[in-house]
Amino acid sequence: MNDIKQKKAKIEGFINHADYKPMDKKDMALVLAVPAAALEVFNAVLDEMESEGSIVFTKKRGRIMSTAKAGLIMGRFAATSKGYGFVIREGDGADLYVSAGSTHTAMHGDTVMCRIVKASTPNDIAEITSIVERARKHFVGTFEHGERGGFVAPDDKRLGAQVHVPWKFINDAKDGEKVKVLIDKFNEDRPHEGRVVQVLGDPLDVGMDVLSLVVEHDIPYEFPENVMKQASAIPHTVQPHEIAGRQDFRHLPTVTIDGEDTKDIDDGISLERLENGGFRLYVHIADVSHYVEHDTPLWKEALKRATSVYLADRVIPMLPPSLSNGICSLNPNVDRLALTCIIDLDAAGQVMSSEICKSVIHSDHAVTYTTLADILENPGSIHRASYEGFSGIFHDMDALAALLRNKRLKKGALEFDFPECKITIDAEGKVVDISRYDRSMATSIIEEFMVCANEVVATEYFWMNMPFIYRVHEEPHKEKIEGLMVSLKAHGASLKKGGAHAKNLQSLLRRVEGTPQGAAIAKLVLKSLKQARYYPEALGHFGLATEYYSHFTSPIRRFPDLMIHSIISDTIAGKADESYVSRLSETLPDICRHSSENERRADDCAREVDKLKKCKYMEERIGQSFQGVISHTTPSGVFVELENTVEGMISMSSLTDDYYEYDEHRFSFKGRRHGRTLTLGDSVNITVKDVNIELRRIDFSLE
Repeated sequence: MNDIKQKKAKIEGFINHADYKPMDKKDMALVLAVPAAALEVFNAVLDEMESEGSIVFTKKRGRIMSTAKAGLIMGRFAATSKGYGFVIREGDGADLYVSAGSTHTAMHGDTVMCRIVKASTPNDIAEITSIVERARKHFVGTFEHGERGGFVAPDDKRLGAQVHVPWKFINDAKDGEKVKVLIDKFNEDRPHEGRVVQVLGDPLDVGMDVLSLVVEHDIPYEFPENVMKQASAIPHTVQPHEIAGRQDFRHLPTVTIDGEDTKDIDDGISLERLENGGFRLYVHIADVSHYVEHDTPLWKEALKRATSVYLADRVIPMLPPSLSNGICSLNPNVDRLALTCIIDLDAAGQVMSSEICKSVIHSDHAVTYTTLADILENPGSIHRASYEGFSGIFHDMDALAALLRNKRLKKGALEFDFPECKITIDAEGKVVDISRYDRSMATSIIEEFMVCANEVVATEYFWMNMPFIYRVHEEPHKEKIEGLMVSLKAHGASLKKGGAHAKNLQSLLRRVEGTPQGAAIAKLVLKSLKQARYYPEALGHFGLATEYYSHFTSPIRRFPDLMIHSIISDTIAGKADESYVSRLSETLPDICRHSSENERRADDCAREVDKLKKCKYMEERIGQSFQGVISHTTPSGVFVELENTVEGMISMSSLTDDYYEYDEHRFSFKGRRHGRTLTLGDSVNITVKDVNIELRRIDFSLE
């Protein structure tokens, strides 16, 4: 336990003692005999405990109480467009309902303190007492002039009413323009006050809809001048002196396997058959840390962004394109620097030995998933002639990937086969098609090889006792699994004895796979699990059923991978002395937290863009009929997912053929007169009734 943790534990023990009476900082310091030289640290620890939500200060006298004793609950406020919302607790327990008049200036996403004011079903009623941390102080909206300046209406309707902007802060914004507003003052009984800090432009400009969401999520989309200057100074080809000291794998038959649109190629593969019937797998990963050195402008910008952001109409890269699509990308027919993980496996796919080294490679081909799948599945594929000498290697890759997958599944790894959508957009920003991405044997090959390398690297550095970044996925909370079991019972499914064990969940997913309710049950399972994150300790990866896991394979687009490459390179170079290890131990927790937060930010933005584009696509199809499957139910209606992954709602109030009653235990509706049921997994025919772009809502009517 480190020094800060010890101090927190001592304070928590003190204030949670039965005889403790609330006191202020000064009195507590006296009672705990805190020396004068340590008062600054003591106060900082108390402030940190307050921000974490373990203690609170009374308003009148600043006395310290434990959050639990004060009857307070910390959570994240999830607002609705109608003003009310819910507090999602930090731990377990049902969400708390907060009426529109009890939000205490909280905006969507804020971390808040609240107290329960009335027990109720299904959600206790609470009032927000304080704002612990603002999720944001800015938003994007539409500017309109007023008598005393202007007003900006947020694009995200969950953020509430308009914000007033005084004349001196309108920044030359014109009526109807999209702007970014910084809130200076949060008011409870009148509009918040703010200033226009960026004018984005006409909302009808091509790409403005997506740009607005990018700015809304505070995602940097332009590189600073010093970053571009450093990037432009890097040669576009590998220089002879850079190869010195590296293992030369340019003679190996090497390919990259990616989607048709991929331009930032992180990984390449070589594979050899061994005499014992096993395999030697070479996973070559772009050596980005060679070009992006610690504490340079490129490094600092990569850390700030933490991840590339992949949106429907654009990619916002973590690194400038001259690196991400150029010298760092493992493009075919050119030499590239790499970190190579060499893995020897036996005929059963068991890892026998491994090595990580700095290398130089030369990719022979950039193979697409579609092309590789055709070669593997079609003996008469027209593509075979273009990959002379690789046909046998491709089939060996397929065989090894199957061994690795089966080995993972035997350990209890979970597989969720949720459809991903491909949104095709023309030059004018219009959505011309939405379809499902087809998964194939080819996608499985690259996934299995990357998982294998990530696990090998994490395992090696764990046993080296080196500070490291792990990808962790902790076991689900007991309460979540208990709730899942109740939901499963309503669907006629169940978990075997042992509950949250990964193999039990895997067995459940296999039993329901292909059934009408299979996809819905898989979503229930997923919701019961924790979210994966980056962490400086190996807490295990529940979903992959492994003790040690990392992200090593995508340093062009993920900062944790780049940081891992830097650690590996420094270790190989003999730089990992005591002071180096000490610095890593101090910095990695913040890097992990920052990377996890920015990963969620990127995912949130991508989801919002997809929702927006789907709404615009379906807006042109109002009145058209489609077939879909009921994917989710609520007391107010059912959600239907179409084959192209678009989801819309059938409101029960729109059904006039019967009076439908909701069975919350079976997640279904049943007509009182005719007995028609609507439940998860049912196939239904719908008509697109209405689309609300602002609320990202699509309404269906039942045929």
